[in-house]
Amino acid sequence: MSSTIEEQPLQLASPESPGSRSSAPAATAQHAARPHKSSLRQQLVAGDVLALLSTWGTLVALKWGRGDPKLAACAGAALVVTLAAMRYEGLYRARICALRSLEAVRVTVSCLVGTSTFLVLQLVGMKPDPGEALAAGGASVATVLLMRWRYGRWLKARRSASRNLRTVLLVGANEDTAQLWTILSEEPSLGYRVGGVVGLPFAGASWNGIPKRAGVPAITELAAETGANGVIVIASALGPHERRAAVASSLAAGLHVQVWPGSYGMSSRRTRFVPVSGVPLLYIEPRKVAPWQLALKRAMDLSLAGIVGLLMMPVMGAAALAVKFSGPGPVIYRSKRVGRHGELIDVLKFRTMVPDADNRLAEVERLNERRGPLFKATYDPRVTKVGKLLRATSVDELPQLWNVIKGTMSMVGPRPALPHEVATFDAELQRRHEMRPGITGLWQVEARDNPSFSAYRRLDLSYIDDWSLSLDVAILASTVHELTVRALKEVASLLRRPRKSQSSLPARTVEDGAQAIELDGVDET
Repeated sequence: MSSTIEEQPLQLASPESPGSRSSAPAATAQHAARPHKSSLRQQLVAGDVLALLSTWGTLVALKWGRGDPKLAACAGAALVVTLAAMRYEGLYRARICALRSLEAVRVTVSCLVGTSTFLVLQLVGMKPDPGEALAAGGASVATVLLMRWRYGRWLKARRSASRNLRTVLLVGANEDTAQLWTILSEEPSLGYRVGGVVGLPFAGASWNGIPKRAGVPAITELAAETGANGVIVIASALGPHERRAAVASSLAAGLHVQVWPGSYGMSSRRTRFVPVSGVPLLYIEPRKVAPWQLALKRAMDLSLAGIVGLLMMPVMGAAALAVKFSGPGPVIYRSKRVGRHGELIDVLKFRTMVPDADNRLAEVERLNERRGPLFKATYDPRVTKVGKLLRATSVDELPQLWNVIKGTMSMVGPRPALPHEVATFDAELQRRHEMRPGITGLWQVEARDNPSFSAYRRLDLSYIDDWSLSLDVAILASTVHELTVRALKEVASLLRRPRKSQSSLPARTVEDGAQAIELDGVDET
């Protein structure tokens, strides 16, 4: 859920986990919500400055020996004007940054304004070169967007660790509130901590340990007690008079107000505001996928699988030899999975576990770190030493490129689930099988370390409802980034790690660099 009304977006809030059920004293909560309110914003501004310096500074450095020193002044003015335009465009507010497409458009416009300033100033005593100006301007767009994308990944990682969270109150109490509570408490990467609930409790509510107040007039008091700087009004839980009173009193108290219409499951990308006599109505666009888009996705799958397969041939050969000489058992492990339209498919991967892993499943069930039907054990004793390295670098999944070429999988899509997992999925989640399963997907890049099954469910269905070729490209780019970071961490970990046998290490002391033994939930069980 994006922050669409929030006007002080980049603030530090309480470091407590949103899943915490204990209430802190008022003074402590207020202190936790207020320190360094502009810290994150300052870091984002600094990143933009560095990105722009790297492009305009490079132009000046290349031309300094051959051109007029006035070039540096023109480039400096372009940088300042670009930053001013970015501020004017609202690029330091969460409601803009949360929408990547809108952010990209406004960054492009701001950089074009800076480039135009550069060209205009060059007309004064210099010979303008539109080609070099446009090259620097285009490079500035790419560099700023790359920096902001990396900043977003960094901020998300901090929020996943329950840092930099905004404390909010949920106003209204019903089943929709409980559903939103589950989302926010189990997915801290969204950036929220629920400090309290305003509304009469109902049967089945799961927020027993947090502060509650019965009436709308208590919003201000509860916000002060918990250090909350915003509220989320649950429209379906309040009558018209209560909704108006909740919004009015929250705004009067200086709180940020967001309204959730209780439309969980309706895609935000297909939702539009339609004003009718000044009243905002939500228009839900139908989900339409043109045949040519699916054909282009298939063409992209074939081309990428072929290119990556050829480039990674040496790596796959080395991996196959390593698995072969690591011990008995097949080099390739075939796992029965549920594919498109519910058909069973064989998903290929390099074997990373001991041959009798299936028979030892009972030994590791207690190590499961996920909630719900999915299984993941970071420190699975069935994983071989070679398998741990293959999993940490995701090399074990390269044979799935053959699945893509055969047409049983795609480069991007929901991860193929085990039959016994699918047997527990309800009818709505079964919709994930409308598309081919993927080597990577939205859940892998957004919440692969989140043990919550609700995150898995929400992101898989979001991919099905919001699919586009641009979304696939974004997921592929995020996957390349994540794999690069993980590979570098693994190399650093191997260089730091003392030479001990794995069996001598306690179960929970393996260094972080080697813990990512599972990208996708594909397990040899």
